Amino acid sequence: MRASNSVPVAVTRNSREGVIPPTVPEHLMALAEVGRELTGGDGSRPALEQALAVLDRRLDACCSVLYVADPDERVLEVRAAYGLSAEQLRPRFGMGVAGRVAESGRPIVVPVVRHEPMALSELSELADWSKASFSLISVPVAVAGRPAGALSTYFRQFERAEVTGLLGVLEVVASLISQALRAAHLERVQADTEAADSRERSQHAVFEYSNMIGASAAMRQVYEQVGQVARTNATALIRGESGTGKELVAHAIHTNSTRARQPFVKVNCAAVPETLFESELFGHERGAFTGAHARRKGRFELAQGGTLFLDEIGDLTLTTQAKLLRVLQFREFERLGGTETLRPDVRIIAATNKDMERAVSSGAFREDLYYRLNVFTIGLPSLRDRRADVPALAEYFLSKYAGEHRRKISRVSSAAFDVLCQYAWPGNVRELENVIERAVVVCDGFVIQEHHLPESIRVAAREKPSEKLTLNEAVARLERQMIEEALRTHRGNAARAARALGTTERIVRYKAGKYGIDTTRFRA
Repeated sequence: MRASNSVPVAVTRNSREGVIPPTVPEHLMALAEVGRELTGGDGSRPALEQALAVLDRRLDACCSVLYVADPDERVLEVRAAYGLSAEQLRPRFGMGVAGRVAESGRPIVVPVVRHEPMALSELSELADWSKASFSLISVPVAVAGRPAGALSTYFRQFERAEVTGLLGVLEVVASLISQALRAAHLERVQADTEAADSRERSQHAVFEYSNMIGASAAMRQVYEQVGQVARTNATALIRGESGTGKELVAHAIHTNSTRARQPFVKVNCAAVPETLFESELFGHERGAFTGAHARRKGRFELAQGGTLFLDEIGDLTLTTQAKLLRVLQFREFERLGGTETLRPDVRIIAATNKDMERAVSSGAFREDLYYRLNVFTIGLPSLRDRRADVPALAEYFLSKYAGEHRRKISRVSSAAFDVLCQYAWPGNVRELENVIERAVVVCDGFVIQEHHLPESIRVAAREKPSEKLTLNEAVARLERQMIEEALRTHRGNAARAARALGTTERIVRYKAGKYGIDTTRFRA
């Protein structure tokens, strides 16, 4: 074994008739083909594998492997291979031929692989070349002048005179690969920066939007509407079923408005008795009624400069509706038992789960008050209409209650997720939150399983009409579930997931792409 720093010369290749020196144009064609495969700095695995395939066609190589290294972590891994699988290789930084090349940045030539223990050490038992005669040339791959890996190419045993030419061509190929890896690295850095900025904006938005969770189309529309109305002082009416998060939306509007530093005061209209409603909203003077021993400010005064949130506005009686209408019309009121006219600077946000149009047509709700409130309407979707948000919501509540109850629970199993996604959720997000908290309490392990969910939910999910699947569809569904479970268990690490599934990383990544599984979402 010896290292060589020779300049490129004519390369030879083997044939059945013997060693035939290829023409120089053929070498140029080989380099041109590699360049085409890596056009535009494409450092993706498919492009790199196609580039390695060129070495087989043009240089008569048996197989080629591109290793990438992290010198700081002293880790060496297979980025691309042609003619060998990752399972047939045992890369180790600083050990074996490729490991030493990646560490030192100098090429190594092995005339006979089966005579060199260092070369055999990086091949697993699956690659039994002990009886065959192969040669190996490994050249360094650098990025920005720093060793970043190695390109190892195996040939049918060659003569020593051929080494110079082969080494020269492979060094040029390694240079082209280096450029592609650098471009891909810069692209990833830019993408990571953009992703970090996006996460920062997202986290900022989550804070501002009162921890609203969801990325479905329906929720994106809600976020857009919140942003539109928050910039104004317009009265907003939030409509949606019970448990959909109407109060969170009201908080989001207030937090994103110019009134964010002022009070956010809420009133549950359904919980205030009619006899106390006027005092609750407008306050009272001392002696205004029995028990009024001192002046008391109402919610309108307490919300001065800020936002008053009137929840369950549809439950107001007609008498209280008339009193509220006067304040909204004239922007003034008097305390109960008082004569001083007060003019509040308050933004009104109302919410209801009632069918307001039906209530107006039946006379249960004043039409003029309805139009005063219905300036800007935001309709919240039910959870069954945004099932895509169920996993994110479940993981959010899991994190919340695992910390609150001091439980070391890391995730929800795929089977449990299937049940959660199939259930109709009549109680919406509030019901999901309660279910996850209960599951955290009863869970006896590190993963919430299907049996930790309430039986009523499991039964209701099973009662959903089952699809008639073909054998291929059933196999594909099971395959997808197993891959997702493995990726979730190993935090998106495809290599570890592949080992857990007893398959290759390439197959896991291929299947993930086939089924539209985003491996990055499991890394959080």
